[in-house]
Amino acid sequence: VRLYARPDAIRRGSGDYALNITRKLIEFYEDYFKVPYSLPKLDLLAVPKHPYAAMENWGLSVFVEQRILLDPSISSISYLLDVTMVIVHELCHQWFGDLVTPVWWEDVWLKEGFAHYFEFVGTDYLYPGWNMEKQRFLTDVLHEVMLLDGLSSSHPVSQEVHQATDIDRVFDWIAYKKGAALIRMLANFMGHSVFQMGLQDYLTIHKYGNAARNDLWNTLSKALKRVGKSVNIQEVMDQWTLQMGYPVITILGNETTNNVIVISQERFVYDNDAKPKDPAFGDNSYLWQIPLTIAVGNTSHISSEAIIWVSNKSEHHRIPALEEASWLLGNINQTGYFRVNYDIRNWRLLINQLMRNHDVISVSNRAGLIDDAFNLARAGYLPQNIPLEIIRYLSEEKDFLPWHAASRALYPLDKLLDRTESYNIFNEYILRQVASMYLKLGWPTNNLNKSLVQASYQHEELRREVIMLACSFGNKHCHQQAATLISDWISSNRNRIPLNVRDIVYCTGVSLMDEDVWEFIWMKFHSTTAVSEKKILLEALTCSDDRNLLNRLLNLSLNSEVVLDQDAIDVIIHVARNPHGRDLAWKFFREKWKILNARYGEALFMNSKLISGVTEFLNTEDELRELKNFIKSYEGGAAASFSRAVETVEANVRWQRLYKEELFQWLRKSLT
Repeated sequence: VRLYARPDAIRRGSGDYALNITRKLIEFYEDYFKVPYSLPKLDLLAVPKHPYAAMENWGLSVFVEQRILLDPSISSISYLLDVTMVIVHELCHQWFGDLVTPVWWEDVWLKEGFAHYFEFVGTDYLYPGWNMEKQRFLTDVLHEVMLLDGLSSSHPVSQEVHQATDIDRVFDWIAYKKGAALIRMLANFMGHSVFQMGLQDYLTIHKYGNAARNDLWNTLSKALKRVGKSVNIQEVMDQWTLQMGYPVITILGNETTNNVIVISQERFVYDNDAKPKDPAFGDNSYLWQIPLTIAVGNTSHISSEAIIWVSNKSEHHRIPALEEASWLLGNINQTGYFRVNYDIRNWRLLINQLMRNHDVISVSNRAGLIDDAFNLARAGYLPQNIPLEIIRYLSEEKDFLPWHAASRALYPLDKLLDRTESYNIFNEYILRQVASMYLKLGWPTNNLNKSLVQASYQHEELRREVIMLACSFGNKHCHQQAATLISDWISSNRNRIPLNVRDIVYCTGVSLMDEDVWEFIWMKFHSTTAVSEKKILLEALTCSDDRNLLNRLLNLSLNSEVVLDQDAIDVIIHVARNPHGRDLAWKFFREKWKILNARYGEALFMNSKLISGVTEFLNTEDELRELKNFIKSYEGGAAASFSRAVETVEANVRWQRLYKEELFQWLRKSLT
């Protein structure tokens, strides 16, 4: 195993981490798949510029420097995690993709979904305390891709490819993240050991050859048969891979008969006015075979889970232990690729449970309840106050995952509201939920021993999440702390800001303090050579409240001498996330579209990332009109991304029209 990089990176020891974990991971995969690595050598190559994060050439994987080089002295936990997961992903491809290759492009999601799923399994092997597959997978994959796949302009994970130009569109987040989520659901309903056995058979049968998804389904069905279970995997999985979107399951208590519940399924869509693409295949005909796990709980205890296969539009099921005061919980540990809604009575019981003793409900389900509630409310399936009531329990929540889920779910809501006149009510409410935990956790000290201690990962990430919420919603103490740390750096010219919160401190400092701080960060951006540091310094510059500085930055972003091509997109997107710069980035994007499209049109992900980043938080009738006019006037490229953008903005406008007032009324009441 060898690693190649520029001489100064090798001298600094920036490649050591990647080299060490690669050795361990080869052993992990050989043991898990029971198929030895197939070549006499494996080289890792770090390059300054590359259109993708990495590429899994057999025996010679190529990585862009930011995704493989790691300077232990100035890297945060999240940067370490990024690097680790990209390496785990590319190594998985040496088996899934290289040794066994999909027959045709429509099954790209198979190799990408597996590699993405194994990012979490492989990282768990390296850092057993981090619980990636059971926890972080939810916020970073499942919740993320359900946002995309809840649009009626989504597409199935398996897409037909007829000509070379179709290939690019097959590589998108649906293939990677939905692929991974479906594989995780499959592993969970099969049982992990049977699943593993099936994968071993699949790789052994097809090594040095090609295979299609049905080959995998058949092998997995056989593995289940061997342990005496019979599920037709192909029949189940075809519905999940050939239909787009996902179901929302609604569980209703039956008023008349005790112990009987009604379970129904329908396709979940954010904008109910959005018409399905293909009228012949209206939403009503969407049905899935759903492995619904369900448990019954009361104040102190939760039952073991039962599995119900739901395949009809609506079904009645008998649940033996259902008493007056007990609640139901569906999709245990959120292993399934669907959302769950309940009658209001059950939501109330769940909220009470969280307030009184949240530990009865697992960490993953607490995170899942938060994410489902925010998204069900956003799509109009649930009153707006339910998600905001759920997060009241967070002041007692000591686990990272539910905080992370809440923070990610609040983000789009915050962006829908951040230019409204009543925004401060929302702001105030969030600050109240964060205040006590912020005081409890405090700030990290600058640990000089520089080791990223495993045990503290959850604690440090929780603290980071709470500080981020406190600073971005304007907690006074958080603002002062950030300003003090920045001033200290400027006056002493020694950066003593703790690694794990640097990006938050830089951004907060730039937004609060004067132009000198912006110039100082700009200067540091030019002088630093460490890749991870450069990235967060550049993003901090987009946090300014000064529109002139934001415009200056946008114009500089297209100068390749100053900003790397792959970073320019991040600059534009981050300016768009800033309420003071949203219209500037949107205008800049439209004026420079020809240049941007020429530069990024060919690179996978880049264009779609840019288009969604600049448009996803537009939410007024005027902006929607501007978007539609812009699409009319500029033909050429990115049609799918633009139709997603239109649907997203339409859903934002619709939410403003239908639900904004309801939300503010409830907030006003709850704050008095």
